[in-house]
Amino acid sequence: MAPLRAASIPRVVSLDLLPTELLLTLGVTPLAAANLPLYRRLVAQPILPDEVTDLGPLTEPNAEYLQSLKPDVIVLASWQVGGLDRLARIAPLVPLQTISGDVPAVDHMAALLEKIGSLAGREAEATRWGQQANEALSAARATLGPRSARPLYVCRFFENGRNVAVFGGNGLIGDVLRRLGLSNAWQGRVNASGVASVGIDQLAGNPEARIVHFNRGPETARALERLAESALWNALPAVRSGRVTTMPVIYPSGGVFTAMRFARQLVDGLPEDD
Repeated sequence: MAPLRAASIPRVVSLDLLPTELLLTLGVTPLAAANLPLYRRLVAQPILPDEVTDLGPLTEPNAEYLQSLKPDVIVLASWQVGGLDRLARIAPLVPLQTISGDVPAVDHMAALLEKIGSLAGREAEATRWGQQANEALSAARATLGPRSARPLYVCRFFENGRNVAVFGGNGLIGDVLRRLGLSNAWQGRVNASGVASVGIDQLAGNPEARIVHFNRGPETARALERLAESALWNALPAVRSGRVTTMPVIYPSGGVFTAMRFARQLVDGLPEDD
């Protein structure tokens, strides 16, 4: 989908990773966005065009540069509003509630995409993306049916080699697993974003599970070096049985594009003979 021309949409800037993803999903290129390196490392897709300039940290965007851009609207996460409400002097703020609460995360993200679509005059495209997400997840569920018996721990390793962030609850990762008919091995408590920080010993709770972890580059490489020397890690049932799968990083608070990409990675990455 070709990016919209500046004349046909408001001059938009994004101050958080999720609205940046949502804008790019609809083919809308923001004038600038906060923390471009973090977007490229954690979200990655849709690809961020080179023409987008960096506003700096998510919590302290460069207000002087932002004002020089003369945006029509500033899209940000609701958690940012309290610290950045002063930016309303530059342009109207459009906050997005990034936490889905009791609403299934994929449905919530589709609703946010509709909101961005209304803002940018891309209502039909937003609706189409929501439909495509449902169709893609249904197709992935059908493909994964024969592989759905084994529970999954979905996590990322901390580089200390002792702790992991494990995903569950009603967050995006947990909701995608449910929609695909896959069993989430982590049934413990999670925060509002669907993540819990636990010791690696917690990955022994379900001895039949497979461990799926996200590769965050050097951070993960350092973690794996430490885990290789960990007696606790090497004693985990999944590790002893070779049931450890590495996947490209997924932003756990991403939108429908991220949900579809995670589903594709599960289809491509989970072994058929498991």
